[in-house]
Amino acid sequence: MNYETYRLIHFIGIFTLMFAFGSLFTGEKSTKAAAVGHGIGLLLILLGGFGMQAKMKDVYQIAYGSSFPTWMMIKLFIWVIFGASMVLAKRRVIKGIAAWILIIALGTASAYLGFHKPAMNNKPAAAKSE
Repeated sequence: MNYETYRLIHFIGIFTLMFAFGSLFTGEKSTKAAAVGHGIGLLLILLGGFGMQAKMKDVYQIAYGSSFPTWMMIKLFIWVIFGASMVLAKRRVIKGIAAWILIIALGTASAYLGFHKPAMNNKPAAAKSE
């Protein structure tokens, strides 16, 4: 598959996950459909993200000196937090406005990292050899 197909899969996963969060954090009780949407969304995000990384690893190696740069590790950590938030929603540990702020902040941070791809102390391969 090409890069754009993986990107589409990634975005479909993001939309699915956000719809599932809307159901999880606003309903009186969590539903099975919301849990399924949460899992499918996370799976699609991971599939699309790693597919894009596989297509771009040579470019990342040149630009960052690593095929798995720091910004990508932070996005993976955010993905883990999104996965763990299902437990927080089911046990009602976090709810209401706090849940919305957390999800929006994590989504914004992830979007920023994906859009800007900051170097974050990663050195290009040419700079490392000097």
